[in-house]
Amino acid sequence: MSREKKSAGYHDLRQAFGEPGCAFCRLLAKHADGYIDKMLWELVNDIDGRAELNRARGYCNTHAWMLVRYGASLGAAIIMDGVIGAVLRVVESEGFKPPSGFSLRQVWGAFNPSQPNPASAPLAEALAPQIPCPVCVAVQKSEAYLIQALVKHLTGPDNLAAAYQASDGLCLPHFREAVAAVPNEETFTALVEAQKSVWQRLRADLAEFIRKNDHRFRGEAFGVEGDAWLRAIEAVSGAAPPKPNK
Repeated sequence: MSREKKSAGYHDLRQAFGEPGCAFCRLLAKHADGYIDKMLWELVNDIDGRAELNRARGYCNTHAWMLVRYGASLGAAIIMDGVIGAVLRVVESEGFKPPSGFSLRQVWGAFNPSQPNPASAPLAEALAPQIPCPVCVAVQKSEAYLIQALVKHLTGPDNLAAAYQASDGLCLPHFREAVAAVPNEETFTALVEAQKSVWQRLRADLAEFIRKNDHRFRGEAFGVEGDAWLRAIEAVSGAAPPKPNK
């Protein structure tokens, strides 16, 4: 099959499988970074984009801290000023609203702290995100595209199986999503066998790391297994949150 017939996702995955960590985590982090970068440098004054972000009550915690990057303080200030202005307008428009009349439910709520106070619930609801974090939505779309690219190109000519097997594979959450998307037994077998090889190598590295921490073998230098414990955390839970780009 010619290169021209392969999807962009195929080439992205092949390259990512040659780099450390979960290929999906790496590519999706890159996509999120590009989204934030474009918002800061090209769309900071885009009316529709800003309105969407205001409705989302800002970005989620992970993506909000990606606004911290060199030279982007003005863009971040403009963006966050809009969000703060939006929530201020909500606070100013929603007051304390005690329900009219009297009911046993109100009495029960007064003595049950786990129940929201109906008088202040409208403000709490209005302050909550009205739509999901826009970066999360964009990343979810990219994730679905990558999953389809993987299961499509895991078998057949010039497939990704060997590159996958030689890589750090996928983290458990992304592997689980890929398994759920396999279209047939051939793809299922290729995916599972590749991931099994990845985990078996990782367990061997963990065993060697643990062995060399035994006092009897403390004199042995660490090799590739030295960071196995970090790779294991990523393998199970996904890549660490990105640090601010200062």
